[in-house]
Amino acid sequence: MGRREKISSVETSALFHVISAEYGFTTDVVLSYFQDIDDLIQMWERDKCVWVYSQGEKHQHGWIKQSHIKGNGALVPFYIGLHHTRVLDDERETDPLLVLSFEQREGVAEPALVILTMLDHADMFGETGSAKHNEQQMRLIHQRLDALLRHPSRSQ
Repeated sequence: MGRREKISSVETSALFHVISAEYGFTTDVVLSYFQDIDDLIQMWERDKCVWVYSQGEKHQHGWIKQSHIKGNGALVPFYIGLHHTRVLDDERETDPLLVLSFEQREGVAEPALVILTMLDHADMFGETGSAKHNEQQMRLIHQRLDALLRHPSRSQ
């Protein structure tokens, strides 16, 4: 059943649009999901918390999942500290995702929930099929996102 994590606020990273565009989510595309994203932000802000769930646990729309733990329990070191959630409230639609992190702010007891970027499952976890089991290809996918989040100007 997930665990509740208190938050002080929800913020959007200053680099959200730059990094999202790297994955094909231009400003126009992001704006087409504005209401869905705003609904999530309003819920998290109202509740002053988010629910974090693990692989295989029952969850609800707006709950977030740790990104560094694969379905088989293996770790993805590049994703430690990252979480993700589905944008759409539709069990059949897994894309797009928001990538999130908890960030502590000076003088505030609870962390802020920061929206880092928007992307598709395949951009974060690989395409389904044999490519998803290609360790070298998956490492490149993980490294790319890590590089964009850490140094967006040097990712190319």
